[in-house]
Amino acid sequence: MARILIIEDNPANVELMAFLLTAYGHTAVSAPDGLRGVAAARAAPPDLIACDVNLPGMNGFAVLATLKAEPGLAGVPVLAVTALAMAGDREKVLEAGFDGYISKPIEPESFVAELEAFLPSAAAASPSSPGPVPTSAPLAPIPAAQSAQPTILLVDDDPFMLAVLADMLGDEPVRVLSAASGPEALALLEREAVEVILCDQAMPGMSGTEVLAQVAARHPRTVRLMLTGQQDLAEIESALRSGVAEAHYAKPVSAVSLRERMREALALQRSRAF
Repeated sequence: MARILIIEDNPANVELMAFLLTAYGHTAVSAPDGLRGVAAARAAPPDLIACDVNLPGMNGFAVLATLKAEPGLAGVPVLAVTALAMAGDREKVLEAGFDGYISKPIEPESFVAELEAFLPSAAAASPSSPGPVPTSAPLAPIPAAQSAQPTILLVDDDPFMLAVLADMLGDEPVRVLSAASGPEALALLEREAVEVILCDQAMPGMSGTEVLAQVAARHPRTVRLMLTGQQDLAEIESALRSGVAEAHYAKPVSAVSLRERMREALALQRSRAF
């Protein structure tokens, strides 16, 4: 797997790109501007750099010129990730020396494959499906309940995130349900027995902590977890202190980590079920 540096000033774009790369087994690091991007590349040369063109201060063209002028970094592929859409923009970017060009908004279904095409063959991996990074010992399966598979409810207003998370758990002996909003999740919980709920925080209408507060009151045996890319954790920390949320995990998350967290949560739920 590869180490990929993202130089991008839009936090939402960074979160999505890092989430996708991590889901496919790569290591994603980021910098919010050109100067810090160059510093990050010098400190630990990556296998590939995805760089926005319109960066504050030092733009992408200046970043590219700086990187290519340094012997230790000149061989690292640098891809332009940009919303430039005028006629000739693509040619301008490639003529400047970028190794490739990816248009914004990025296409989640093809983004990782587009980047992997520029990785050294030893580092590239097939993006057929996100999954766990091979380890020296196989992962223990998530134990199933005696009468039926345990159920995990994923709650996120981003349908692509829901699909990726569900795919990460696809080979496990669990039933995965999903909801795109807090009210939808609460309605589903009235019809279905759910062992673990994994909820995003920033959702329109009803935040994740509000959802979990109602779950705690109505379904106290359900283990309540949060998975979010938010930087402001004040509400989440308050929910953790009060017991509304039982754990918080930051995006991006790998398949290996997600499966481990679900095993821990299911073990906790079984311990409180009797």
